[in-house]
Amino acid sequence: MSGNKRKYWIAAALALLVTVVAAVAANLLPSHVTATPALIAEKQTQLAALDELTAANAAFATDYNPQQRESTLRDSGRKGVGIYMRNAFFRVAGDIGFQASELAGLLLPSGSSSLVIMDDPTSFVFKPLRGKVVMPPSALAALFNQYLADYEGSQLRNLSVQTQADTLIVNGETSNVPGVWLPFHMAGEPRLADGHMFVFDPDTIEVANIQAKSLLKLVNLQVSSLLTIDTKGAELEGNAIVLDLNTALPPPRMQVQVSEMHIDDAGLHLSFTSDYQAEFPEPIVAANSWIMLQGGDVKTLRAVLTDVRMQMLARDGGALDISLYNYRQQLQSGLMDVTPAGGFVAYLGAFKPADYGATNDTQASENRQDQTEGIGDE
Repeated sequence: MSGNKRKYWIAAALALLVTVVAAVAANLLPSHVTATPALIAEKQTQLAALDELTAANAAFATDYNPQQRESTLRDSGRKGVGIYMRNAFFRVAGDIGFQASELAGLLLPSGSSSLVIMDDPTSFVFKPLRGKVVMPPSALAALFNQYLADYEGSQLRNLSVQTQADTLIVNGETSNVPGVWLPFHMAGEPRLADGHMFVFDPDTIEVANIQAKSLLKLVNLQVSSLLTIDTKGAELEGNAIVLDLNTALPPPRMQVQVSEMHIDDAGLHLSFTSDYQAEFPEPIVAANSWIMLQGGDVKTLRAVLTDVRMQMLARDGGALDISLYNYRQQLQSGLMDVTPAGGFVAYLGAFKPADYGATNDTQASENRQDQTEGIGDE
């Protein structure tokens, strides 16, 4: 047999052998052929169920937090971020904050950004829609000391605040002559003006234990002619201290419409209203004290969460006490969990006063646990 014929028959034999092996493999391993489509179909069914759940969450709050842009994987298209509080203490900075029994609101991006950036309180506006909060005396004292009187050349210092029945009592020291500080005492019932102006026109003014209001009236002078306040959102009008609740607090800027204000032993009570009767979302975890972010886009730490659904609770199971300016520290000493549908649950550690921006990526979390009680599937 010639060399060419030998090569031909060898090639034919190899082709036949490959065909036989392929046929045997197809008969012996049918699962390998059918498993991949079944796995893909199962995954697609799972994704479709999650998409339905996501769509149901996205349908929430379409009236007061609507989609204004076409949604993409990186942009929900929503106007802002819904924020909801139940029985939680929300600190803006330090002790400046409020106890919210029930509060629904919006975080609205400011400027050209479409994101609410949690590490930059100037990046958004806080707009309460409905609910009630209480600023306790400690929060009012912090506001007066840390923001109202804390600037170079201030004529007020060491302010303390008490609330008794319907009376606000402010004690401290004042100086109209540099280096000479005199104790003062003011007491009276504050009032609301224009839905966002806090007006404190005290009935009693004492300086160095001398009844000063009647003396000022006698000589036709007012407190505003003797003292100055150089803080954004605050001013003296006659004998009254006037705070604009929209600008007198540290950032974020507020956009409030207060329907009712009164004072009692617990502190300053504020009731908010708007054009919307904002409903509350169902929490991911059943609890008595929580804050939720629902809908809209949030940048927190180094991650962007679109159409966010995030619930925050106290890690110890008690009442939630959260600080906007120090939330990283509370996350660091807490725990984070994720639901199958992409919801986040943050069990926050206890609030500890710290300077904003003083976080340390290498600082070890204290008392971290590997396990916590499971969270319910969405």
